[in-house]
Parts: sequence; C-alpha cells; structure tokens
Amino acid sequence: MTRTATTVWLDGKVIDDDQLHVHALTHALHYGSSVFEGVRVYATPQGPAIFRLREHVDRLVAGAAAYGMELAWDADALAAACVETVRASSREAAYLRPLAFYGGETVRLDPGRECPVHVVIAVLPFDGLVPGGSGTPSFRATVSPFMKTPSRALPSTVKAGGHYTNSIRALADAHARGFDEALLRNERGDIAEGSGENVFIVRDGVVITNDADADVLPGITRASVLALAREAGITTRVRPISTEDIAACDEAFFTGTAAEVVPIVGIDERDLGAEGPLTQRLRTIYADVVRGRRAAPGPWLTQVS
Repeated sequence: MTRTATTVWLDGKVIDDDQLHVHALTHALHYGSSVFEGVRVYATPQGPAIFRLREHVDRLVAGAAAYGMELAWDADALAAACVETVRASSREAAYLRPLAFYGGETVRLDPGRECPVHVVIAVLPFDGLVPGGSGTPSFRATVSPFMKTPSRALPSTVKAGGHYTNSIRALADAHARGFDEALLRNERGDIAEGSGENVFIVRDGVVITNDADADVLPGITRASVLALAREAGITTRVRPISTEDIAACDEAFFTGTAAEVVPIVGIDERDLGAEGPLTQRLRTIYADVVRGRRAAPGPWLTQVS
C-alpha cells in the first residue's frame, strides 16, 4: 500500500477509491450540505485503535438530524463500519473521515425533499502535524478580522461542511499575514475558537476554555483534555475568553483531532515564549493516553484488531 492510498467505504461497501465518483450536480458539492467527523487512529501496544469513536459517531448522527438527513445506518452500524474500513486499510495510524452528504442531481436549496443521503467513510494516512512524530509543533496565532459565524445563523455544535467556509477565509488571511492559525471572535467580541481547533488559556494556574455559548464546536479533544486535567488535579474553568484574557494569559494552546494539544507561542505582536508547563503537562498526558501508553478515564480506545 502506498503512503497516499485511501481506503473508502461508501453506502455499505468498501470500494477502491478510484471507483468513487459523484455527479457534477451533487447537492453537497454546490452547497456544502454535509456533516462529517475527523477521527484519529493511533498505533498502540495492542495494535491500531480509534480514539473516542462512539463520541464522534454520535455527533455525526446528531449533526445529520440537525440538517434533516435520514441515515440508513444507526450509530452502532456506523461505528462498526468505521472499524471495518480501518481494518481494510491495514494502517497502524491514520485519519478517519466519516461523512454524510446529500447527493442527487439538483441545484434546489431544500435537499430533504428530493436528494438521497449517502455516507462515505475514508481512511487516509496521517501520523500527526509533524511527520514521523519528531518534535513538538507550535503555532503563532492572530486575532482574525473575520467573525465566527453566530450560532443563531449556523449551529456551532454541528460539524457541517458548509460551516467551514468561515474557517477557510480566516485561516487563509492568517497565512497571508505570516501566522500559523487564526483566532476568531464571536459576535460579542470574545474569542471563539481557531479555524479548526478549540482554544485554552492558562491564567494564575487555572486552565480555562469556553463552551458552546461562545459559538464554538465543543470538540471531543477539548472534552478529553478537560477530563484529563481534572483527573491530574489541575484546576479548570469553563467561561467566556475575552481579548483581555488573551493579552494577559500565562499560556495558551489549541486542541483538536489533528492538532492534539498545540502550544500557542505568540498572538499577534505578543510573544508568549516557549511552551508553558501546564500546556506541556497536558500535551504529554494526552499523547500518552491516545497511544495507549497511559490509562484513559474511560473506554476511549476502540481496538481495530
């Protein structure tokens, strides 16, 4: 198997990725009418394992319901299909992308009336932001001029394809200005999240993050880090994060499926210096848990074989 090969499950069957085709008028292609998940597969001492599979699948099913998609598979069947597809890929480490989307051949806006719903599960090679796992990534971030889409317009708790045009604009702007990531503010002027990650700060020894009230996607990595911090005896608080918090914080970091825990070493003109001690501690604990080197607080790893 080549490094770039992708294993694909479509509507109940594993197929060769070169056999996967969509019509030019596929609804999701034109309007972003899809919901998806990003899930990591890790090499562990017991073999490849999927991290928090059930939580991801449950969120996918809930997101589909929010957009009126009637799925032909329930959460149990989708979880089993994810395991089947990872097994078929023969990969020890990978990125797993389940996606439900409206197909059809129409440009009308209400797909629920006439468009079939398809589910695709793709397994592609991925072993971290730093290939080979050597070194610790870190980001320099900028407060974006683009506002995070308010939940009154698009539900932030749903991981939908069309929502991410907001992130695309913010991240492209950040890259054009020489930064690694964007910090989007919500309509109230508080910090919401990154283009694809949740945000944490540390002030006076307290680890702080926001929640859905701040128009963020409450990430599964975010929830995992909060649980691990509490288990480690680290004080946590969930509340809005203001721009003043960003200016005064002692440490800051992003969390996300691909990113795991990534230190923020600078925000606009402010240099936060090297990775802070609490960030480093949580990053290390998280990395050990997802790779099966440390016990998780719950059944977080689904073994593939």
